[in-house]
Amino acid sequence: MKLEQKEKSLLFSTTTIPDIFFAEHLSSLPGDYLKIYLYMVFLSKYGKDIKLNDLSKKLNIPLKTINDAMQHLEENGLILKKTTRIYCYGFARIYSS
Repeated sequence: MKLEQKEKSLLFSTTTIPDIFFAEHLSSLPGDYLKIYLYMVFLSKYGKDIKLNDLSKKLNIPLKTINDAMQHLEENGLILKKTTRIYCYGFARIYSS
């Protein structure tokens, strides 16, 4: 008898956050920036594209705060922005401009 494990649905899957995030960034990250970062890591698992306006609406955070957070996250090495992509600690692409 062959045993197989079904893939978990989106709601029951797991999102992994690197330990370095907790050790070096969590205590100094503003609450909205944390919310943005965690959602971006979640989306990165699925290779999802999202526009900053959509991110703003989904998280109920002003667009200016989203833009400020993106700059902060990049300056602190939490994300890496490329021409049309953003990476979270080397995770999958999550944003297209």
